[in-house]
Amino acid sequence: MSLRLGTFNIWGLPEAFSDDVSSRMRALVARLDSTSQDVLLIQEAWTEEVRETLREGALAAGFEVATGRDGANGGLMLLSRIPIVSSRFERFRFRGDPERLAQGEFLGGKGFQTAVLEGENGSFTLINTHLHARYRRERPRLNSAARTAQLLQIVGALHDLDGLVVAGGDFNCCVGDAEYEIFRGLTGMTELGGGEAYATVTKSNFYKRHRTGRDKRIDFLFVRPGPGVSWHAREPGLLFAEPTRIRRRQRSLSDHFGFQAELDWQAARMRSGAADAEAPDPRAFDLARGLLDLGREEADRRERQHFLRAGGFLGAALLAATARRHPKLDRRRFLRGASGSLAALFLAPAVAYGTLARLDSDYKRNAFDDAHGVLAQLRSVSSRRRTV
Repeated sequence: MSLRLGTFNIWGLPEAFSDDVSSRMRALVARLDSTSQDVLLIQEAWTEEVRETLREGALAAGFEVATGRDGANGGLMLLSRIPIVSSRFERFRFRGDPERLAQGEFLGGKGFQTAVLEGENGSFTLINTHLHARYRRERPRLNSAARTAQLLQIVGALHDLDGLVVAGGDFNCCVGDAEYEIFRGLTGMTELGGGEAYATVTKSNFYKRHRTGRDKRIDFLFVRPGPGVSWHAREPGLLFAEPTRIRRRQRSLSDHFGFQAELDWQAARMRSGAADAEAPDPRAFDLARGLLDLGREEADRRERQHFLRAGGFLGAALLAATARRHPKLDRRRFLRGASGSLAALFLAPAVAYGTLARLDSDYKRNAFDDAHGVLAQLRSVSSRRRTV
């Protein structure tokens, strides 16, 4: 069976946070009918307008469409000319910092989409994802820790899947980054483009023309063929990289270029999966454990910091409330009222920081602990296989 795959971050944010959204989506839909892709993994289809535009255009171009239900989709969509048997979406347990609203990581609800497709050689599984972005540039290892926790959630799901699996999307990391090597090392998956070539974030993109950093690829397609499957990848390259005329000027379809590759495979023999599974790389375990420990330490540090801030504001509120009862202020209605207002003003951030200290740090510790659990399970399975 031959399968033409593509992944594309379409930058479909609300108009206030993106450029030319409606025009770009219409231009993208106009290209769907002529595209050679059998399967297209979409990220950042954040708004209902964007999703509906893509859905209508994809259906008209002969694609089936799968996205999340009940509003839970993480901005992910799957367009497929191969029948979709089932699809589900799972949110990441690690979601980012609640107070960093402008970044959208916490409220956006990123995760991964798992779909089963029925091809000529039988069914196979697709995973579409969009990982945590690079917001803490001053401490990049914390970004890696967050993405490692998210990737281990995907690795845990992969562990329960049989047969051929393709995983793709916007990984927000590059070849050589710790989380990239952890994912490859724990899953044995192969990247279809060889990693570094085909930069998807580049100054040649209209919306990245003022970029000062190096060109890079953060959008990938991986394959785990499964036991008894022979396969070959060919014709990797950029997708939707050609400029298009938007508002009387040549522009790009997104702030990313997409990535594509063709995958040929066939079942050479039928065997059970466990015996043929590639053993995880032992170095990936140590690398992952170190990053997860770092992430948990950061959750503890943030908890202490938030409690200190809550205590400071609470102390200021108590001081203002006490001053309100001072005899001299008691005879001055204006000053007494001002002291009461200050007490209420200081109390609000005290409550906010106290709540943040507890809820934020608890959920993050749980996310890193769950990732540690997946890692321990994989190590246990790997150890048993080595002793057989």
